[in-house]
Amino acid sequence: MPFDQAPPIQTTRGPNWELPEITDVKIRANPYQPRVARNFVNPIEAAQDAVEIVLTLKSPIPARALGPVLYVGGTRLTESEAVDKEGKQVRFWAFDPTKLRAGAPITMVWTGEVPPKEQKKAKFTYSPPK
Repeated sequence: MPFDQAPPIQTTRGPNWELPEITDVKIRANPYQPRVARNFVNPIEAAQDAVEIVLTLKSPIPARALGPVLYVGGTRLTESEAVDKEGKQVRFWAFDPTKLRAGAPITMVWTGEVPPKEQKKAKFTYSPPK
């Protein structure tokens, strides 16, 4: 009977969680001073010989419960912070520069994801700060 038919289910598109393209990378040696937390003691200690990697992105990172992770070759960098108000620049910190290898590809993924196997030459690679 025609009146037993349910109306078609309306579906919506899911959010676009794709990370924006990296358009520029700046690398420099810079001492790391942990941000002051309001409700707890920051567990990350200051590091005098840290490496700062600032990514410029094509668009801001989508707001999500997961954060971005930067891979420099096989080294995973998780400590990051926004640099500008637009959210198109993100700073990642490497606390042990000896783990970073010259020429290693720089890739940004979401926490819990693995970087893709590079099929082509990486757009950006790591070069140690001078």
